Amino acid sequence: MNFEETDLGRIEISEAVIRDIAIHSYIEFLKFDPREGKARKEAKSTVDIDLDEKVDGTKTVKISVNTKIKYGVSIPSYARRMQEKLKNDVESFSGLKVEDVSITIEDVYEEPQKPALIEEDDKEAENALPESSEQIVEEKVLEEKKEEKEA
Repeated sequence: MNFEETDLGRIEISEAVIRDIAIHSYIEFLKFDPREGKARKEAKSTVDIDLDEKVDGTKTVKISVNTKIKYGVSIPSYARRMQEKLKNDVESFSGLKVEDVSITIEDVYEEPQKPALIEEDDKEAENALPESSEQIVEEKVLEEKKEEKEA
C-alpha cells in the first residue's frame, strides 16, 4: 500500500507488515514472547486487519481480534486495554490511522486447578514423602549427621 511520497521517493508499507505489527502487539498484550513459535501461530489465526483508502486519500486500518479470556477477568476492561494497545502500536509504528479495533471474546478458560485439599488422615502420609530432590538431599545429610553423633 502506498503510504507517502517524499522528495526522495515513495514509502510503501505492505499489508503483511501492518498485520505483523498487530500480531506482535497482541502477543505482547498477552505477555508472551513474540519470538515463541506457538504464540505467533496462535496469534496469526486470531488477528486480522483490513486496509482501506478513503476518498480523500487517507489510509486507515481496521483490526479484528477473536480471542479468549481467563474466567473472572472483567471482559470490558480487558477488551478496552487490548484495543488501546493494538491501536497505539499500529499507529505509532506505521503512521496509519486505526479506524476500528473489534475484539470478539470467543471463549472463557480457567487456570488449571490445584489438587484438592488432603484429608487429615492423609496429611501424615503426605508429610512422610519428600517434596523435592533438595529435601531428599537435606534429609540424607541430617541422617548422616545423626549417625555420626550416635557412633
